Amino acid sequence: MISNNMKNKLRPIVLFVASVALSFIIFSCGNSKKADSDEIVLEGRFIHSRANIVYFDVIHVESTERIDSIVLDEDGAFQLRYPTKKPVFIKLFTAEDNFITLVAEPGELITLSGDINALAESYTVSGSPASELVAKYLEFTRGQYKQLDTLSLIWENNKYSNNKLVLRDSLDSLAKTIFSDQRNHVLDVIHKNPESLGSLFVLYQFFGRNPVLDPFEYFNDYESLAKTLSAKYPDFEHVGHLNMRVNKTRLAIQEEEEIKLRLDTGKVAPDFTLPDINEKMVRLSDLKGNIVLVHFWASWSAESVRQLSALRYYNQIYGPKGLVILSVSFDYDKDMWEKAIDDEDMKWYNLSDLKYTDSPISKLYHIEQTPYFYLLDRNQTITKKSSNIDDIGNAIYKLFFAH
Repeated sequence: MISNNMKNKLRPIVLFVASVALSFIIFSCGNSKKADSDEIVLEGRFIHSRANIVYFDVIHVESTERIDSIVLDEDGAFQLRYPTKKPVFIKLFTAEDNFITLVAEPGELITLSGDINALAESYTVSGSPASELVAKYLEFTRGQYKQLDTLSLIWENNKYSNNKLVLRDSLDSLAKTIFSDQRNHVLDVIHKNPESLGSLFVLYQFFGRNPVLDPFEYFNDYESLAKTLSAKYPDFEHVGHLNMRVNKTRLAIQEEEEIKLRLDTGKVAPDFTLPDINEKMVRLSDLKGNIVLVHFWASWSAESVRQLSALRYYNQIYGPKGLVILSVSFDYDKDMWEKAIDDEDMKWYNLSDLKYTDSPISKLYHIEQTPYFYLLDRNQTITKKSSNIDDIGNAIYKLFFAH
């Protein structure tokens, strides 16, 4: 049986516990009430906080907009109410290299936790399906990067070993598998969540320096997601931007197909005029009546230079029979270009506008790599096109000796 004296001693403790419990209930139930339909509520608690300032930006298509900043309380807790009738992408951060991205919709109460010093690596989120999808994707991606880091460490520890070439090929193969897994994961996410704005965030992600899903190679996936999201979020700026990107990509694909069709074998090669090394203008159509090898190259391209020995051989063997070599360079430095011509004994037509890969000729002939070759018959019809010098050599032989 508890004495009155003991009761008096316990009373302050009971009152303190009750007060703490009441405070917890107020914070958990009062502050965590359901968000109104025209607002987004963000709340949570970050550990290791010492009155840190947390910033909140809305991410627009081409800019960011500061909407608030909050000093975390002594427990690292915060709450933000943001009035909006449209979805938003929100960047929560303490510094430019310490942030998380949230995909929030009106009516959502989003709860966050994590380490204030490592937000991206530690945060958890609930109350926002799209933000949860993004968090799961980023968690998967961190695991992928860890695998790549392991491969890099293995290479650093063995790059001087006797079997380093075999090891390098093996590590390259594993790295390609990791990238393939990343791509398949992204496809799986957007295919399973076609109505989620989180899928839009995932669609745009890079892995290393490359986009996970190239918009040209995976155009159908971009187009399908844009169509679905447009039906659900017709006025959301990021969906509008996706539609614009899809439309531009569609036009580029159509243009590329038209160019390829125009450059098919059996078609007459597009005419052009360029200055030669002596600044004399040379027109392709003026060479009609000859078998012409149009050679696209650059002095800064190691593979281009490597194949010049084969061109010297073709010029020596077939030049007297009527072969004309027309080398079009995508150089930008005239001295470098001229030196390469002299060093490599390129005794044939050498043309360049010195506009690097911005040269209009690059687009006219759809050049995506150097070297590249177009072989034209005496009527300037395209008979062969290839990046392989041996394929071109066989085609030249057939033009001169097949009949």
